[in-house]
Amino acid sequence: MKSKTLLIASVALLMMGTTAYAKSTIMSWNTDQYNQKSIKPQEKGSMIRFPAGVVSVDGRYYDTDEDKMTWAGREMVPETATKNPVAATPESIARGKQKYAVYCTVCHGPGADRAENGLALSKVNAKGMVAPVMLDLSPAFTDGYLYGKIRFGGAVMPPLGYSTTAKERWDIINYVRALEKQQ
Repeated sequence: MKSKTLLIASVALLMMGTTAYAKSTIMSWNTDQYNQKSIKPQEKGSMIRFPAGVVSVDGRYYDTDEDKMTWAGREMVPETATKNPVAATPESIARGKQKYAVYCTVCHGPGADRAENGLALSKVNAKGMVAPVMLDLSPAFTDGYLYGKIRFGGAVMPPLGYSTTAKERWDIINYVRALEKQQ
């Protein structure tokens, strides 16, 4: 009887031990977090676009598998580009100026100032990076393209969608457009 009790207690302890700290999926009773749609960086092509049916960190639901090239092509054409929903009021431009100073100035410089190499006069370019003067590029792009570039980043530019809200990105664009008018 003593050996049976000891055997039952050992099996119970073994079962509780494997599930208590969730270190083993063998004895896990809840597998909801293991079997779900997710981005798996080890899979080929998973970092190019979000799979349909997932929600990004800013709450946007991805209902399409549209790739970045299709998106960029649509946003480059003024007729199909996303329009800026935030009016260019003095308040919006002031908010955009403040956010531009926080996120953009370090690479693109505070205005149209150029370094000797023709790039933006900024701390990042002084260290060897390649960041153009914002006002050299922005007139050629639509508001929707600039919004996407701020949000998703580019070849060298980091994505700022994780740290800025949609309204803040539109405010930055309003500020850049105000700078263009001053030149």
